[in-house]
Amino acid sequence: MTSSLLRFEPAGPPTAALVAGLLVVAFPDAHTALDLTPGRGCFFREDVPIHVTVTSSRADFRELPDADASYEVVLFDPPHVADAGAQSIMGARFGTYRTLAALEAAVRQGAREAWRVARVGVVVKVTDAMHASRFVRMSGWIYAELGEPYDVVHQVRARPLVDPRWRQPQLSARNNGSTYLIFRKDGPEHRRRHSKEA
Repeated sequence: MTSSLLRFEPAGPPTAALVAGLLVVAFPDAHTALDLTPGRGCFFREDVPIHVTVTSSRADFRELPDADASYEVVLFDPPHVADAGAQSIMGARFGTYRTLAALEAAVRQGAREAWRVARVGVVVKVTDAMHASRFVRMSGWIYAELGEPYDVVHQVRARPLVDPRWRQPQLSARNNGSTYLIFRKDGPEHRRRHSKEA
């Protein structure tokens, strides 16, 4: 019997619970983490315990001041929206770039920086979505920079694919989730890794 390679977190649990679970499963041997986008994606909550000590970075994720391999795990939740307008809730909360090309360049550079300062591995949260009537595979940008992932987990939101607010028929399904790409520096093999003393 084979298991599916698609792993979904059901709608409902907070993002912090998903991130805590990813850290336990993929990085039991890690004790330190650097969050490159603190507070914006709700990766951590006081009521959700984690086994790593998290440092929140306030630096530009494209040019980190940290030395190579400074943290065991780096968490990267880049902006997912290009050319968001002045009234955009997503743009105001998560940030935006003027063009899709600028967003892609920033995300790729951020992935490279995350990999550089990580000693054990990286978790990148992306959203493959529609932009300007075209499908944008943000995950592809990360694959191009970091290679094949160690694991992939999809987070689903509790909202329908058809958005009732549209006045005209939709041209594409409404985005209802995100993807977490997990990369380990010691290779793609899934084997038992034991926690080490800090």
